[in-house]
Amino acid sequence: MINPWLQFLICAVIIVLAGSRLTGNAAIVAKKTGIGTAWAGVLLLPLATSLPELVTTLSAVAINAPDLATGNILGSCLFNIAILFVIDLVEGKGPLSSRISQAHIITVSLSIMTISLASIGLLGVTYFPIGWIGLETLLIAGVYLLGSRLIYVNEKKAFVEIKAADNIYIQGKDLTVGRALTNFLIAAIFILVSGLLLVNATDRIAIETGLGYTFVGSIFLAISTSLPELVTTMSAVRLGFSDMAVANIFGANFMNLFIIFIADLFYSKGPLLSAASEGNILSALMVVMLSSIFVFGLLFRSDRTVIRVGFDTLLIFLGYLTAALMLFKVGGN
Repeated sequence: MINPWLQFLICAVIIVLAGSRLTGNAAIVAKKTGIGTAWAGVLLLPLATSLPELVTTLSAVAINAPDLATGNILGSCLFNIAILFVIDLVEGKGPLSSRISQAHIITVSLSIMTISLASIGLLGVTYFPIGWIGLETLLIAGVYLLGSRLIYVNEKKAFVEIKAADNIYIQGKDLTVGRALTNFLIAAIFILVSGLLLVNATDRIAIETGLGYTFVGSIFLAISTSLPELVTTMSAVRLGFSDMAVANIFGANFMNLFIIFIADLFYSKGPLLSAASEGNILSALMVVMLSSIFVFGLLFRSDRTVIRVGFDTLLIFLGYLTAALMLFKVGGN
């Protein structure tokens, strides 16, 4: 059997390469169909980059591990928000939240709504299942479907211009929408397979190192499955699509919460969130808090920086480190 560290590295490289292709072709589709980069970032990219979360969460449900399934989703959301700090630091053009569209507030707010519903489900105070599915996860699905429509309508009203993306990856050739979508799907397949193998390597590494179960699910496994979001987001930043990068982050979080609904459909022992431990509420509340900090930054629009980044993204990064430390303490068992 291949060394887990080597397997992890190989899969990471494949995801990096596939993620770059994913972003460019999503930009081409956005340009040629007129759907806008924010919509592409919120709905198109997360369909592919959230595949590892979907597969690993369903796998956890199959082995009756609701804590691992829930921790993976919430931990991924937490890590995704921390990527905002990386974007701000890499660009170094002033506070990120002062340079991007305030339309992102819609997606962030929808994400906060769904994560709040998940928190209520984790508390188990309502416990009003519809069949074997939790009421909260049904509401999450409803918010996702209606919110997706809202995002699309809003993007059509306030179109976010993108730089010419026709020849980003294939020099001298004008890609059609069909070809771009084909390339997108191929890259998504590579991400799916590599994501599965990446998680397998991560599980083996976790066993060898003896890290706590909660910590592994919420931090280590979550970071591994969020690697596609990191790669595609930074690729979008490199190409100059800051709005697509930010939309991908919160779009992925929005999609991740919808995955909880899908997982609940396959968890036949009752509402999934009620079966998970209340310790996952820590991750959920931190996601809400860090998302709210970014909304404040989008509204305040400060031009001041600290170490090349805005105050909001710096606070987000420090908040993520604090959350990781707390999760390690509560999950180190």
